[in-house]
Amino acid sequence: MSATALDVITGALRRINELAAGETPDDDTANDALAVLNDLLDSLSNEHLACYARVENIFALTSGQNIYTVGNPAGGTFLGTVTQGSNVIANVTAMPANLAVGAAVSGSGIPGGATVTAIGANTVTMSANATATYSVLFQITYTTPGNIAIQRPLRVLTGFTRLTTSGISQVDYPLDVIGLDQWSAIGLKNQPGPWPKVLYYDAAVPLGTFYFFPNPSQGGEVHLWTDNLFTDFLTLNTPVTLPQGYTRFLKVALALELWPEYKGMAPMPQALTEQYKIAKAAVKNLNAQAQNTAVYDRAIAGRARNDAGWILHGGFN
Repeated sequence: MSATALDVITGALRRINELAAGETPDDDTANDALAVLNDLLDSLSNEHLACYARVENIFALTSGQNIYTVGNPAGGTFLGTVTQGSNVIANVTAMPANLAVGAAVSGSGIPGGATVTAIGANTVTMSANATATYSVLFQITYTTPGNIAIQRPLRVLTGFTRLTTSGISQVDYPLDVIGLDQWSAIGLKNQPGPWPKVLYYDAAVPLGTFYFFPNPSQGGEVHLWTDNLFTDFLTLNTPVTLPQGYTRFLKVALALELWPEYKGMAPMPQALTEQYKIAKAAVKNLNAQAQNTAVYDRAIAGRARNDAGWILHGGFN
């Protein structure tokens, strides 16, 4: 269902009797509520069952590398000019020291998804041509990507390794996501192996880190499934398409967030809290998936030994 931030805000304010039927909030009220709504969306990403999509992230393995930084946070801004039909940002007055190839760039006349492919003394080459000409210096925003330039995930749900070499392409092997204690227990973390069998994810900020074991001795792909992350409403009229039930849930949840600001210490109506419970339960039931017990081919996944060799191989053949 498509809705705007203003739709959600108006519905929330009506639920706490701050608006009558047919009324809309004034600009100050709406913008204050927009900030609260974006905070609410940010916190929803932390709840696995509030996330409605599982995102498949695919990236190439590098032989001999088992540690990868992940994320694509904002890096800063610089000034430059662009010409329609050209992929060069010219007249860069102060080249940022942290600008690197692969960084995403955005700004007036720069197409969505453009990345940096080369950096000169006072020029930056993009992966796509500018869509308009801006001959006066203007602000351009760039990111500082990790080895894997995707939005930093909050959690990794599951995954697999797909080999693409040695005549066994398109064969998938299970990849277990483990915790810090299990990762710490692996004795020889850089031990080489044909493909990774386990992953530990350190969700640090601004860049997370993937740790794989064993260290792959050949190329391939890693496919990791993560939860979708909710993004802010940029403006009051920014449209967003959400699954069924989410617009109602956001209206009721925002009403609860706004209640103390408008009603102070007045008791919250039981009807409103009941609406919230019902709306949130409907969303979580939609996103709940049956958990199947994983079954592994021991010839592929390996198994722990009982002898002293465990110290070296960390519990994996």
